[in-house]
Amino acid sequence: MRIVDLHCDTISLLSEKEGSLYCNAGHFDIKRALESKLALQFFALFSMPADCNTSMRQILKQIDKFYLEMDKNSEYLFLARDYNDINKGLDSGKIACLLHLEGAEALGTDEEMLRILYRLGLRSIGLTWNNRNLLADGVAEGDQAGGLSLQGRQVLDEMSKLGIILDLSHISEKSFFDALAYYDKPVLVSHANARALCNHRRNLNDSQLRALAINGGVIGINQVADFVKEDSPTVDDLLDHIVYIADLIGVEHIGLGSDFDGADTIVMKGIEDYSKWESLLSARSFTQEEIEKILGLNALRVIESVLNYDA
Repeated sequence: MRIVDLHCDTISLLSEKEGSLYCNAGHFDIKRALESKLALQFFALFSMPADCNTSMRQILKQIDKFYLEMDKNSEYLFLARDYNDINKGLDSGKIACLLHLEGAEALGTDEEMLRILYRLGLRSIGLTWNNRNLLADGVAEGDQAGGLSLQGRQVLDEMSKLGIILDLSHISEKSFFDALAYYDKPVLVSHANARALCNHRRNLNDSQLRALAINGGVIGINQVADFVKEDSPTVDDLLDHIVYIADLIGVEHIGLGSDFDGADTIVMKGIEDYSKWESLLSARSFTQEEIEKILGLNALRVIESVLNYDA
């Protein structure tokens, strides 16, 4: 069973508080990830929205932390630069690590910054966090939010050429549909759930979910309590989102996007609980083939279709 998790904030957290990626008190560490049979983890780089120079300094510091941890733990981890890296490493027992930029303020208006970050290993980008930036509007802009800017379209062009995954988490609804119409590859929504079951502004409504399916993309199920249910969410409530989305658009468009270390309260303990997911999904009447798709194969399909170029 190959488990792929599309979003954690552990590197950002460790950059602030110091600590070891191998063993810590957060939601994710290498020791527990190995025990859970994790195959691939997306590591988010995040800075609070600020001017591009301030953001870039923070992002570069986090990249430095990432590489320090990669060097210390090279017997357990390897960097995924293209799909061939992942494919070769899946049977090695090591965890593939993919770098993601959550909110693209650091890019400013310079496509050169995108290419530099690509050469440093970046392979996935979410255009916004919750706020408006030079590329697009985020969900925090509310009902009057706009869509992609001209600069945002230019960045998507360059992402497509390089082979960088587009993540539509945190983005406004208009920007979401603009991006699907413009970007020419399958996308991820790395950490979100169904708004029909929990009316959180970051969850996707049915129209967005249907459009994601037409695109061939995947939504990563988010474990943060506020995304699952308003009051006292449980693991069963989290599984309800998987069942709902599977019934609406098909199991082929569901993955895992824990948001480990991105919030204080999640409905499971941490990465160690992924060892339970096969039995949890089986108890909800998913077949073995469907379970393998949810736990990793769906995400790997999107990754394979985008990571097509290695500088």
